[in-house]
Amino acid sequence: MSTDPRQERTLGQLVASATQDISTLVRSEIALAKAEVSVQVKKAGVGGGLLAAAAVVVFYSVYFLFTTMAEGIQALGLPRWASFLIVTVFMLIVAAILGLLGVRKMKTVNPTPERTIAEAQETVAAVRSAAEHPGTTVPAPRPEWDRPVIPATVSADTPAVSSSNGTAGRTPDPSRDA
Repeated sequence: MSTDPRQERTLGQLVASATQDISTLVRSEIALAKAEVSVQVKKAGVGGGLLAAAAVVVFYSVYFLFTTMAEGIQALGLPRWASFLIVTVFMLIVAAILGLLGVRKMKTVNPTPERTIAEAQETVAAVRSAAEHPGTTVPAPRPEWDRPVIPATVSADTPAVSSSNGTAGRTPDPSRDA
């Protein structure tokens, strides 16, 4: 008789273990994808904000452009409309800079979760390898942060402990102690 506890597991236990492992794997892959995509979404948000700021500046610059044209036609004197023109040109330069920064930031956005895809491909390769060569792959232990908390219960395999109070093999009920 072998001392390896893995050989003594029933088919139901193996199926339950495989189901739990697959569930954990899928949850981990989803968590990785969320983390990876959230970084890209943040970059897109910053780029979009810069583009929105550029649009606002251009919007207000149009007002100054029209005001400058009206003052220039009316006065044809350099001092008043020239100052409006200088302000308009300055605001358009600011809008151009913000627009260029926004476009640059948007070009760095990569919405593809590359690490998640690579991890999933490694997992598929490992599962195929395990299926082709059963018993040769030793599963990695589950990380502590991902281990489910299992309450201590009495299983059917545990021998019943006889006692004189008639609670043989059962967990005591704290509400009955009173």
